[in-house]
Amino acid sequence: MKKLIALSVLTVALVGCVSAGAVVTEPPNSTTSPTNPPVASLAPVATPDSGAPSLAAVSASHPGAEAAFVFATCRIGEFVPINEVAGMAKLPAASDLTHYVPLTGREPLLKEPGPVWVIQIKGDVPQRSAIWTNPICFVTNSDFGYMGTGPITNPATGKTTQPEAPAVPPDRKLPPLAP
Repeated sequence: MKKLIALSVLTVALVGCVSAGAVVTEPPNSTTSPTNPPVASLAPVATPDSGAPSLAAVSASHPGAEAAFVFATCRIGEFVPINEVAGMAKLPAASDLTHYVPLTGREPLLKEPGPVWVIQIKGDVPQRSAIWTNPICFVTNSDFGYMGTGPITNPATGKTTQPEAPAVPPDRKLPPLAP
């Protein structure tokens, strides 16, 4: 009985995190427990002295080795159809994410050192107990996962939770996939 109560409390606590950009490290519809094996070392990205970095479009049909690894890690083409990828890029630093996706600015991911790959998904992605609309998938040198950046719907109750508004709205767009 104590384990059941503890599990219920943990579930409520995790669900409460969703509106502030929750990170789920398991792929959509995963039937195994979440695990984050070490991620391959990502090459650094050149950063300009000022302004936005130049982001290369990723080929959907012939991605480079790192981009293919990111597709596989995020299970793009397996659980998330490739036509639901709205944009994808390798950013020089995780702190650049707020320029491209609506985040609160408090997410621990933003403090990750090194480059970050990000995939913006346009559509609904089923999770264990919710449906996330327009989430992102990120991959860094040490972590990966999905983050809710849009509405999250509980299919059991039909209740939709809106995300917390970002402190500063994104001012740049991720490039769409190239053919």
